[in-house]
Amino acid sequence: MPTVIRISKWLVMIATVLVLTIYFGRAFNARNMPTLALEHHIEFEHEFDASMEKQTGWDAYLAIEPRLAAELREKIPTASRAGSPADRYFVNSLTHPEKFNSNWNRSYETSVPSPKGVAVLLHGLTDSPYSMLATAQTLAGAGYNVVAPRMPGHGFAVSGLVQARWENWTAAVRIAVRRAVERPGADQSLLIVGYSNGGLLAVDYALRCAESDDMTCPDALVLMSPGIAISKAAAVTNWHKAISWLPYFEKFKWFTVLPEVDPFKFTSFPKQAAWEVHKISNRVHKRLADATSAALLPPILTFQSIVDNTVGATAIIDTLYKRLPTNGSDIVVYDINRNSTVAHLLKNPPQDPTEYFTAMAPMTFDVTILKNRERSENAIERQVLTAGQSDVTSQSTTMQWPSEFYSLSHIAVPFRPDDVIYGNGRGGAAAGPQIFLGALAPRGESGVLLLTPDFFLRARYNPFFAFQSQHLLDWLSIR
Repeated sequence: MPTVIRISKWLVMIATVLVLTIYFGRAFNARNMPTLALEHHIEFEHEFDASMEKQTGWDAYLAIEPRLAAELREKIPTASRAGSPADRYFVNSLTHPEKFNSNWNRSYETSVPSPKGVAVLLHGLTDSPYSMLATAQTLAGAGYNVVAPRMPGHGFAVSGLVQARWENWTAAVRIAVRRAVERPGADQSLLIVGYSNGGLLAVDYALRCAESDDMTCPDALVLMSPGIAISKAAAVTNWHKAISWLPYFEKFKWFTVLPEVDPFKFTSFPKQAAWEVHKISNRVHKRLADATSAALLPPILTFQSIVDNTVGATAIIDTLYKRLPTNGSDIVVYDINRNSTVAHLLKNPPQDPTEYFTAMAPMTFDVTILKNRERSENAIERQVLTAGQSDVTSQSTTMQWPSEFYSLSHIAVPFRPDDVIYGNGRGGAAAGPQIFLGALAPRGESGVLLLTPDFFLRARYNPFFAFQSQHLLDWLSIR
């Protein structure tokens, strides 16, 4: 027995040394990131907090944003910037949010005559309400009054995400829903649309809305790249706090520190934000594990790329869809471009989605798959597997994979090809300055730019957005 105890102590000591070596190795490596700027440090005094929910209606929530804008101007004065044409905090840059026809970092609404419903649109982590704009326009065109709130911590300086807590986000969702149900059309239908972390927040709300008389349950959910099952590594993101309070290791608070060149999305990413998402995810998973709670969810429509560096498509099925009742739910899966000249360079080529879903059939939900008609061409066909059925039906389409795409991405799903920022650069320039982050493809020496190759190579728009919009409207028409 003493031998066993000695071996156990040695194993614990070795494991401890290994963990500490990795931990401090990463802490020291974080010091190599770019210098933290004002936008990484400032603290906002006027940001919304969950403790303010009871006295904060929609108008009061909107009134917070001008105060935050004034704080931003005071704490990041233009004179402090170097004058970069791509610095979102430099007033004369191409990416300054006020240069566009509207500052989409702020909450907004749309109104239509004779509405047939209301919709609350929830953006993702590091994003802004701009990411929901194309979908808001689609729904407004179909007769929905739209409410698109800015989540606390977003839209102004990325340091806001260091301050933000998940309770603030869920409180903001409730305020937005209360506003929506006050508007014309609410007596007909309430729709909640969530992108990325917004999708997680939408499911969280739907799982809990029946618990309170002042929470109206949605008639349907629409999710885009929903953050339902995030990386397990998020569970340790809070460990940085042991030493990141020291100025020497302050960069250890961050996953990435990058120039803020995007007018409506942060490029830097603090670990605190990932930790908050992890906490929401845990509470959603616990509710979904309860069959009684999951059975109360409304019909859900999801749009998801089969390759997603943030959320796995199969995790969405295992965590959410397999627990749904037969209620008209649907998932649209975008396969990779299997005709791409670089398809053979994929690290882990995904399984053919048709094979994956037919192996599960019959299911309680519909599946729509967009994929190459043949591996040797870019033409797209639509394959459908209906709930309760085991046979796939195929339909030809006029859609094609753009030759430069080998797949979609987590961030591409909600954006149109002609988006004025994230689009292909061939349309819509009149709505804002001449910069298309979705079309930038700089060439030069490696290791020179502060922005990583991922920033430029990741798909930023959805070439099938027109199909997505029509599928959304068709699905809503039968609810």
